[in-house]
Amino acid sequence: MLLDRPVQDQIVLTTVGGAEDLIEGLDVVGRSDGAVTCRIDGPLQALYDARLYMTAAVPLADPAAVLRSAESGVLSALEGPIRFRIAPGTPDARALWDLLVDKLGWSENTSDWAVNFVPGVGGSGWLAEIGPLHWSRHYPPELERLPWSTKPVVAEVMIRLAKVGTEHHLLDPFCGTGTILLAAHPFAYGRLIGSDRDEKAIELARGNLSRAGVRADLSVGPAEKLAVASGSIDRVVSNLPFGKLVGSHGDNAKLYPAMLKEIARVLRPDGRAVLLTEDKRLLKDSVARTPEVKIVRERLLKYSGATPTVFVLSGTRKRQNRRA
Repeated sequence: MLLDRPVQDQIVLTTVGGAEDLIEGLDVVGRSDGAVTCRIDGPLQALYDARLYMTAAVPLADPAAVLRSAESGVLSALEGPIRFRIAPGTPDARALWDLLVDKLGWSENTSDWAVNFVPGVGGSGWLAEIGPLHWSRHYPPELERLPWSTKPVVAEVMIRLAKVGTEHHLLDPFCGTGTILLAAHPFAYGRLIGSDRDEKAIELARGNLSRAGVRADLSVGPAEKLAVASGSIDRVVSNLPFGKLVGSHGDNAKLYPAMLKEIARVLRPDGRAVLLTEDKRLLKDSVARTPEVKIVRERLLKYSGATPTVFVLSGTRKRQNRRA
């Protein structure tokens, strides 16, 4: 895709519900639950770099809108030959097919497409999903995942909330297949450290990080006993076991207090932790019983039927006094 080509268009970004306000640096003209509409007047590089969305689609009301976008909008930045797909149930599919093939010279390919046409908002017109702007373009091909792996856009949201700096050392003590470490890589130039008690997950994480050219220290081990020096970590970012796909509430009742004690130990005095869980009451109670950390912010997320909360933790004055 020609990211430096100036275009004029509108585009709809789908994101995690509750994270719409984190999409910045773009000309936002509307926000709704899990979606942000932007006006594009210039190159697409800033949009590509935003990373906090899953799909990007051009709303097209009629055939004339398709032709305008193909001439001067987002569709004009696609590099040919352009392949398309029309999803089942898309209105006026035959007329759209004729327009794309006869007028624009595109070819249909249902398995390897650059543009996927789906029904527009309200069932009229079309949404043209742009393949080269899909979230997967920021991650290595053949990204290995497990059923409980963190969704890449959720990982991106957590990294933004962590306010990761260039020299920060970042730790994920439940790193799984390494999604959060991959999301942190463009922002953290210090050490990336991941651990997990699941040997298979660590094996997959090594492959994912290697294919992306990301260096990280990975190890198999429990979050209750981290092989990390005290006061050496700037940011802890992790998707905790919810007690659904992994573990149970009973397991978490023991895990969370022990894990928080370790996080308090390894964090620098000005460090912060960003933790995601649906076992919310337990985490709050566990933090309340951990005098060296406190919750400074909460953010509810919504995706794939899940409604976890991101908790941002920092050290308390008592912790800072102990370190002093």
